[in-house]
Amino acid sequence: MRKVSFDYCGEADVLQIKEMPYPHIKGKNKVLVKTLYSSLNAVDWKYRRGYFRFVTQFLSTNLGYDIVGEIVEKSDNLSNYRIGDIIIGLLPTLIGGTHSEYVVLTLGQFVVIPSIDDLKEIAGLPMAGVTAWMALVKKANIKEGQKVLINGGSSGVGHLAIQLAKIYGAEVTSISSGRNEDFCRSIGADHTINYQQRKISSLDDKYDIFFDVVSNSSIREVKPILNTGGVYVDTNISFTLIRDMLFNSHVKFVYVHPHVEALTELLNFVMAKILKVHIDKVFKFEEIIEAHQYIEKSRTVGKVIIEFDK
Repeated sequence: MRKVSFDYCGEADVLQIKEMPYPHIKGKNKVLVKTLYSSLNAVDWKYRRGYFRFVTQFLSTNLGYDIVGEIVEKSDNLSNYRIGDIIIGLLPTLIGGTHSEYVVLTLGQFVVIPSIDDLKEIAGLPMAGVTAWMALVKKANIKEGQKVLINGGSSGVGHLAIQLAKIYGAEVTSISSGRNEDFCRSIGADHTINYQQRKISSLDDKYDIFFDVVSNSSIREVKPILNTGGVYVDTNISFTLIRDMLFNSHVKFVYVHPHVEALTELLNFVMAKILKVHIDKVFKFEEIIEAHQYIEKSRTVGKVIIEFDK
């Protein structure tokens, strides 16, 4: 089988598609899945570039975390699953490996997809959707009527966070570039802010939740626009964030991991047509270098999808 790999960190051209041994299931609670679609997340190019390399190299972290695919083998104890079932799944951030033609997943990392219109669309759901869900539901404890500010509203995580916050009954303001304001409004943002024209420190309103998807602010900058008890959620761990969390219980870090409850709820929202994954661009598996070069510009609107041969 073919799998994306790289021998050293660097630009996108360090990526290779290598022939690897076909994986087999060992033990209980496992399924072997033929990959139909995956997606790219920021963590893919960051790990490839060498971010957190001491950890990722020690753990032999692979690229690719989202998967939509077909079960081709399963452990004998999984009587509730069938060969041929189509699943959606998320692998742990420090493990990865879905940029491969076949992937082994463990119970708790996937759910079966009922009949759905577009498998390609939901391939962008797992990591971005679970991140948004965990930030709003688990970290910020979002409530109906709250005011939510999402920094990076047109991004993969951000555009899903806008829609989720609206589903949960919040009033949503999105920060994006001026060219993406219309997009953010089209998916539910009540208000939009062009970061090229206004700084966070100049805002007049106050918010109950500040979700920093792009991780380019700090609690010091955001605190003046937070209501009493307001929550600041960041997606990128740093020494500054760790310090801030130690001294302020309202500062949160969202570390995404496989979460069946989140994935099930997100999938139900998609099936009910109240949540939509916007596809920015689709690349073939063989175009993985071009896909990395594209997403690394950080200008995508929604998700970049990787399509495998059927």
